[in-house]
Order: sequence, then C-alpha cells, then structure tokens
Amino acid sequence: MPVLFENTTIKSMKLKNRAIRSATWSGIGDQKGRVTNRGVEFYGKLADGDIGLIVTGFQYVMPNGVGMLYQLGNYNDDLLEGLKQLAGVVHSRGSIVIAQLVHTGSKANPDLFSEEAEIWGPSPVPDPFTGNIPKEMTQQNITQLVEAYAAASLRAKRAGFDGIQLHGAHGYGINQFLSGASNRRSDKYGGDISNRYLFLGEVIEAVRGAVGKDYPVFIKLSGKDFVDGGLVPEESVYVGRRLAEDGIDCIEVSAGNKASADGMIPSRTNIRREGDEAYLSSLSGYFKENISIPITTVGGIRSPEIISRILSEGLADYVALCRPLIREPYLISRWKNGDLGKAKCISCNGCYETGLKGLAISCKVERKLREMEESGRNQRKHDR
Repeated sequence: MPVLFENTTIKSMKLKNRAIRSATWSGIGDQKGRVTNRGVEFYGKLADGDIGLIVTGFQYVMPNGVGMLYQLGNYNDDLLEGLKQLAGVVHSRGSIVIAQLVHTGSKANPDLFSEEAEIWGPSPVPDPFTGNIPKEMTQQNITQLVEAYAAASLRAKRAGFDGIQLHGAHGYGINQFLSGASNRRSDKYGGDISNRYLFLGEVIEAVRGAVGKDYPVFIKLSGKDFVDGGLVPEESVYVGRRLAEDGIDCIEVSAGNKASADGMIPSRTNIRREGDEAYLSSLSGYFKENISIPITTVGGIRSPEIISRILSEGLADYVALCRPLIREPYLISRWKNGDLGKAKCISCNGCYETGLKGLAISCKVERKLREMEESGRNQRKHDR
C-alpha cells in the first residue's frame, strides 16, 4: 500500500515522499518576470521543508502570456540567470524542483506586457473573468507559441530544473484550446475533443524534441471546467489517455477556474472539517481508473489521515498542497517528525495580498498573529 513517506521515482527524479508543492503564483518576479532575491529566499525556505517535489509558480513563455503582477517569466535567455539561482537554491537545500510553464491566453493582462502585443486565444470569445476578447490565433501564431513552449522547456532544463509542468488548467491558454467553452474554431484545432487536443499534442511533441525523452514532463490538467460548454470528466480522461500516449510522465488533476459557477474555483475557502478536504480526489480517482501513468490530486488537502485514505484507496499516487505550505513551509517535516496535527491553514485566501505588492505571498493569519504579538509587547513596555 502506498504511504506518504516512501521514496519513489518518476523518470530521472527521485522523490523522498509523495507530497508535492502545487504551483501557485507567488509574487516574486520583477516587472519583466525576472527572479528577485526575495524569490530565491522564498523557494529556499520551501526547500528546507522536506517536500518531495516543488513546482514553481507559473512562468510565462511569451511576453503576451503574462497574466499577473510580479509573475515569473521564461521567454528569453535574459531570464536564465535568475532561473538558475532559483533552481540552485532548491538543490542546495536537498530538494528538487520543476518549472510550471504557461501562456495565459485571453487571461493575459496587456497592462503588464513588456512590448506592444495582441491578446491571443483559440477563438474571439470574451474571457468570462477578464472580459478580454482575444484575437483568434492564426496558424503562424500557434506555431510561434508551440515553439515558445519548447524554448522555455529547454531554458528550464539549462537552468537546472529537474523537469517541467505544463499548465493545462484553470482557464489559461492550453485549457482554452481544450475547452469547448472557449474553443469555437472550425479548423483542425476545433470541434470534438480529439481536434481540440491537437494544439496540446503539438506542444508536447515540440517540448519532447527540445528536452529529450528522459527529461520529466508533467501537466496540470482540468478534469472539469464547471462552466457551460466546458470540459467534462469524460473528455478530460480522453485527454489524459492521449497525454500518456504522447509521453507525459505525471498528471496533476485540478478543476475549475476563477469564473466557475457555485464556488467551484480551484482554491476553495472554508475548509474546516475532514469532509471538506480533498475535494477533487474522486476526480483524480477517475483518472487513476483509466490512465496508467502517475496521477496527483490537489485541492484542500489538510490532514495526514486524508492523505493516507487517498493513497490507500488508489485515488492518486501523489498529493499536492500549496496554501498549507504558505502558512507552514515546514509542514511536511512536522508530519515526518511525528506531529500529525492537521495543517494550520484556514483556507481564507488572504495569502495573496502581499504577493500583489511584490513582497511574495505570505499567510495573512500569521501576519495578524505577529502584529498582535508585537502590539502586546509594545503595550507591556508602555505599561512598565
């Protein structure tokens, strides 16, 4: 029976446990997407925490693919030195790290473009979150983006990352091609799911050509979009099978996006009871039943008991956490050392506030506690 603290391998990577730090935007880049000193410090702290594998926040592969302030870039060699520093600090602390790559498509923010450019998408469908109406990508645009993914993958390899993860979820570029809600094309890239897969298939082929067959290539994939006309699990499992055939080494199963109905967003709030946790584990279990490569589940995982159930019931091979590791970077070490209390994260999503200031994401609760403690100390000094 799989257990959390056992060694596993995926291609050339040796993981010391089955815990993965799931990617999230972290607010550690500068205006051009370069890694800052704060970013090196941020990932170094994560690397001290005994996490089996760290996945970086999404790195945009073209200048018109940036979606958020202080997002990391991976679109030219001027960024290579900072990426080397990030990978290097993780390795120096005895951990491994892969780079998540993205083009945000219609979710791009033109105010952040470093050069004049168009907003791209598979079809001129208004983005439900940003309101952007993208330009429908031409064949030339598609070829350019495929080549950009390949170049970014090779750059990540040159920088020392142990692998890459394509972001194929949450309403970003790859997901936009896969989803019938955003892909209304009438050419070979549109129509049924086999056609909508074609762009992603070309990306994987180009990436493999750039990095070789032995370099780990993962993907984060939406199992369900929770929007009208969006991906449903049967389509996503079809995509998963195609991915396995085309050489993907691990699928992290996520779901939803910022515009999803009824609160079905990727980072849901108010996870207070064990029954609220692991809200995508049944979806990852559906992938496990139908696909032979390693599967990772993500979404509200807080307790060792829940992780044990996921692994023992065969719902996933790996578990991915992010918000708990913002409040407790050393959570996995705590569990390994025998303190099996659930994560202290209360799922308030306040951690993103400091990231929007370029100060790196940090736990709002911990900040408030520190402020209260400081205020108490000051009051005691005044009373004396």
